[in-house]
Amino acid sequence: MAGTGTTGTRPALPDATNGEFLLQALREANAHRAGHGAPPLAMDPLLVEYAKARTADLSRHEGLRAGHEGLRAGTGESAFWSQGEEIRGAADAVASWYDDRDERDDLDRLLRPACTAMGAARVSGQGPKACETYIVFVYEPLGDGPPPA
Repeated sequence: MAGTGTTGTRPALPDATNGEFLLQALREANAHRAGHGAPPLAMDPLLVEYAKARTADLSRHEGLRAGHEGLRAGTGESAFWSQGEEIRGAADAVASWYDDRDERDDLDRLLRPACTAMGAARVSGQGPKACETYIVFVYEPLGDGPPPA
């Protein structure tokens, strides 16, 4: 699938999205949503493909320097980046959004009650210093109003 238009400084990392990752992503997202009174999400194959394009584009930049640049209108996005010895999973990303005050915007997007569908993707590979993992969750419809407390 074609990228979303952002230009990076290096090649995209390889896709590391698989069925186990997608199940974990959906399970983690819905567990946290349930804890905040938000209805469960359904995994949407078209949003998975969009998340794959977004994740590849983000990995063209070191860290999360691209931010949410190029995100299509009406779509929410939560992004995660890790550098270490091993590939990271969806639970690591959600825990980061949930536990880290600097990631509160990503958590807010995850919990929006108007959202009914999500997509998720992961890329991973050797970066300049260590194994890098990028994870993106996308949500639609984004809707208005704050997430539940």
